[in-house]
Amino acid sequence: MIKNNNKGFTLIELLVVVLILGILAAMALPQYFKAVERSRMSEAVSLMGNIAQAQQRKYLQINKYATKYTGLDVSPKGSTGSTYHTKGDPADGGGNGFAITLATGTGNDAYDKGNVVATREPQTGGTLQYKYVLSRYYANSGTSCRGTDENGQALCADFCGIDEYSKECCSDGTEATADGTAAAEGTAATMATFAAGAACTKPDAAGTGL
Repeated sequence: MIKNNNKGFTLIELLVVVLILGILAAMALPQYFKAVERSRMSEAVSLMGNIAQAQQRKYLQINKYATKYTGLDVSPKGSTGSTYHTKGDPADGGGNGFAITLATGTGNDAYDKGNVVATREPQTGGTLQYKYVLSRYYANSGTSCRGTDENGQALCADFCGIDEYSKECCSDGTEATADGTAAAEGTAATMATFAAGAACTKPDAAGTGL
């Protein structure tokens, strides 16, 4: 007589495995989503850096900044007005990306006020897991980050390299200064969402940084 010694898993053993997998997924998924968002943020910061360099070249040519992307020697494909959407239609957006806006308010073509603001925007009909706004003066390399929800604030803290988010912070780990008003002077609605007077290391008016 042949004896069958093959054994299967019991229901309890299967439930324990499922429970362990669920715990591991719950721990790993938030870190995965955060890493994906940091990648998106890095792309926006890089694009803002390219815009800032193009604006500095523009300032050397005509002694003021361009208020539309068509005035720059290097600009994102499809950009025309003062706002460029990184996903969806370049002019109207609709994708899961950023609205990147050039300062257009009175005086924002001056050396110490020119700035660019990147506002996180969801896909049409969707919602955002991380809500935040990035801002940068053309004449400086620092980028400000303002979280507009709890997840966005945590992401900004990670971006700025600080332990806990308390207010707008800078990419060098310092707090955004109260004397930088350019980020809130633009006429575009995206700029109005950025806290008044928060930016990184405001340039001097003389333009010695160029």
